[in-house]
Amino acid sequence: MKIAITWDYELFFGSRSGTVDKCMLEPTKRILEVAEKHEVPFTFFPDVGSLLRFQDLPEFSADLHAVISQVQQWDALGHETGLHIHPHWEKSVWENEAWRHPMEYYKLSDFTDEEAKAIVLKYHAFIQNKVSTPILSYRAGGWCVQPFSRLASAFDECGIRYDSSVFKQGKNTQAPYQYDFTKAPSLPFWHFESDELLPVENARFTEFPIASRMYSPLFFWKLFVLGRLNPRDHKGIGNGVPAAGGGSKFDLLTRAHRLCVSVDGYYASKLQQTLHRFEKRQEPILVVIGHPKALTHFGLSRLDAFIQKNKEKHEFVKLQDLK
Repeated sequence: MKIAITWDYELFFGSRSGTVDKCMLEPTKRILEVAEKHEVPFTFFPDVGSLLRFQDLPEFSADLHAVISQVQQWDALGHETGLHIHPHWEKSVWENEAWRHPMEYYKLSDFTDEEAKAIVLKYHAFIQNKVSTPILSYRAGGWCVQPFSRLASAFDECGIRYDSSVFKQGKNTQAPYQYDFTKAPSLPFWHFESDELLPVENARFTEFPIASRMYSPLFFWKLFVLGRLNPRDHKGIGNGVPAAGGGSKFDLLTRAHRLCVSVDGYYASKLQQTLHRFEKRQEPILVVIGHPKALTHFGLSRLDAFIQKNKEKHEFVKLQDLK
């Protein structure tokens, strides 16, 4: 089996965005140390909109320089850089030492077709100019890739060929999110043209879905209790607050949820169990998502152990190498 560990490299979008150092630089340094230890590649999706906004503000010049240096570091080490877009940065404002994010512009679908295409082309050109390898992969901010038909021509123009925004049976229509993957095909991956859920032979684009699983209320009870009892291991390195819309604590503690298989915090406890399920079904690929901003000591140690245990039996690859 080929296993792709992918990382959305970004700040938080809630009432406190957190610092570049704690949400991006420091946790990614630790992630790269794990990659070097095991000699495995990862795929990073830097949030390009934030970098373009940093470029506009003199007070973020040092942060921008540090982030670009880290992006170029992982590029030189052989990791993949993909395109990641949170378009609300087009409207975000820095005031009173804090970011104000207008979440009514959270998705590319919140813009006109012309505006959305211009954002894709601008963001792609910016990040491609910073790395030596072609950018071929995309992940939508907040998984909000629909409707893909509005983006297809822009992605074709930039040479994007692989999407990894879908997770099977995923659905969230609570603002600012808007995605519904309940009709995703029962395939490990598929080619498509203008609808990311409709397989088409020999099409331009390929969907590599993020693995998903059901998480019971007991899982979330353990998550919250461990966070209080052992904050050193289970408190995130990142120092921001997530955006609203991902489900209330009451909701998580009272019913099961279909979510991505992730390296984030306590979610990493399910990595090995998920791999066993994929092995039983003889799945050819496994795509896992993570966010440096949500990394914990527990999650990092589980990732380390997961790679150590499986690197001889399975192949850890960049997303584009799943092809």
